[in-house]
Amino acid sequence: SLSEEVEALKSDKSVEKIAREELGLTKPDEILIKGIEK
Repeated sequence: SLSEEVEALKSDKSVEKIAREELGLTKPDEILIKGIEK
């Protein structure tokens, strides 16, 4: 349901995942790993 999706989006992990996938944001220690994967 929509309310369940909204609650899921509020969680830090979901926000972090969306930020990484949609905005390409990484934590400083993840930049190297992301660079290797691409």
